[in-house]
Amino acid sequence: MTLEIEAKIKVDNLDPVAKRLENLGARFVAQQKQSDVYFSDADGAMEQRGCGLRLRSETVGGKTVSILTFKGARQDGVYKIRPEYETSVTDGEAMVKILEGLGLHAALTVVKTRQMWELDGCEVCLDEVPPLGCFVEIEGESDTAIKAVLTRLQLADMPHIVEGYAAMMTKLIGKS
Repeated sequence: MTLEIEAKIKVDNLDPVAKRLENLGARFVAQQKQSDVYFSDADGAMEQRGCGLRLRSETVGGKTVSILTFKGARQDGVYKIRPEYETSVTDGEAMVKILEGLGLHAALTVVKTRQMWELDGCEVCLDEVPPLGCFVEIEGESDTAIKAVLTRLQLADMPHIVEGYAAMMTKLIGKS
């Protein structure tokens, strides 16, 4: 089983974090534009189990790829831990039709700009998610690795957000 272990921190501005990453010798990976379409079933059973299904269209340097991701229910831990399974999709539009044919529907779309970095074996993502704001996501193989990167980025004392962007957006839309 593949586990995603991730910390998410809301920040006012991504520029100071990007500068720290540069100063620490982190490797810049890519600037991406991502459009995430979240699917649901008619009775909301996936959401009730704490699971999610996402089709991501990711554009880097003018090239767009699609990735289908299933995220399982959250597990106990210091940071957000959940099973995650991903696969590349050669035709995103056809995948939407397949999912719809299976009785799923596109429930929500979240669009973001992401800067991806690597530091000390962790993936560090600097996300701008309108209208939610700016976030730093750190994904690594262990709580210890993530904590070390948070400390190096001077973010260890900031509150962690355990909700995904889809849940945050759903709450925001519900309040509108």
